[in-house]
Amino acid sequence: MSNLMLKRLMQNCFWDEEEQQLWVDCRKVLPEHGVMAIPSWDRMMLSSDPIPDYPKDFALLSPSAHPQLSYWQKQIPAWVRESCALFPTHQLKLLHYVGRYPQLLELLDHSPVLAWRLMTSHLSEEDVVSMLNDKRTQLVEQLGWPGKVETFRFLKKLRLRQVNQQIAEQVDVCLLDEKRLNALQALPRVNSMALSLAARFPEMIGCRLHLALASMPCRPMQCQSMIALLEDVYRLAEHLALPISEINKIANTRYLVEVEKLYNDWLQSATNGDASEQELALTDVPRKLTTYEEGLALSALQGHAWFADWQSADKSMNGLYAMQVNEEVVAFLFDETRQEVLRVRQMQNQLPTSEQLSRIHLWSTQIANDMNKSAS
Repeated sequence: MSNLMLKRLMQNCFWDEEEQQLWVDCRKVLPEHGVMAIPSWDRMMLSSDPIPDYPKDFALLSPSAHPQLSYWQKQIPAWVRESCALFPTHQLKLLHYVGRYPQLLELLDHSPVLAWRLMTSHLSEEDVVSMLNDKRTQLVEQLGWPGKVETFRFLKKLRLRQVNQQIAEQVDVCLLDEKRLNALQALPRVNSMALSLAARFPEMIGCRLHLALASMPCRPMQCQSMIALLEDVYRLAEHLALPISEINKIANTRYLVEVEKLYNDWLQSATNGDASEQELALTDVPRKLTTYEEGLALSALQGHAWFADWQSADKSMNGLYAMQVNEEVVAFLFDETRQEVLRVRQMQNQLPTSEQLSRIHLWSTQIANDMNKSAS
């Protein structure tokens, strides 16, 4: 559900003090749901009525300035509301279940991801209650994860400030790979950065950088930047054929700024500062760079080793494009066969903004449409 639709839903909430329930008028936004009645926290705990089949995308637990919604939210214990709000789907279903069943409330406290996974399993209320009485190893096995003590230990160590689809997939990757799962047992806690690194670079599990990242507060967007930086630095090290002793410096760093310094040092040694003499005539329309010198110039300008993507066989850039967006130089690698954007960077080797990405995807769509017209 988009943020705009969610905002409109929040504006159409009415708190019924007498009935102790929140009315959500969906008729103008999602007419198929009509007018929904969501019971108060107290009613969730005390009522024996069947738990409704809530729309999975309804996210009404984030702090709200709408007084009608906030009346309903205030009854919910803060830690319960915040724990349920971590997840992208099934928030209301999870809330109602933890309100009714103390076993699930305990599970939410000890392993929020496991409690959420149980809610996404499409089981009946009777089956959920039955599974809550099983051993934890049996529970995780029935949900598709290895039925081992290590699985539950890993889930208890997760410290996530937000869970999106990508993080949920990374949890699966680490749980379903025995080597990753066993290696992660040594970590005292696993935050989203430690999780992302383990999923993408299993050989780095337990290294100095991994242990340091696991102890730091972080947000999902920081995880994307971290993975992009590590992919960049390993790609450049491979391109330069650096000795193992140099490559090992990456894992032996303590902070990402040290990784960034390694990358910049290797980049500068590769370009030798000669590339700055080449002028790049860029406009707001993406232009394909056609000479190796332009690739070097762009690498020096942006602080990203685009020259590593150069095809040595024919000395031509493999779909490397650059443009200006609000006076910022933005470059991207484009697979011209599949019409797919492979990588995007802006100045100082940063990931692109949403506006920059939108401009690039609009351009790629136009290119695809032009090719389809030509083919027909």
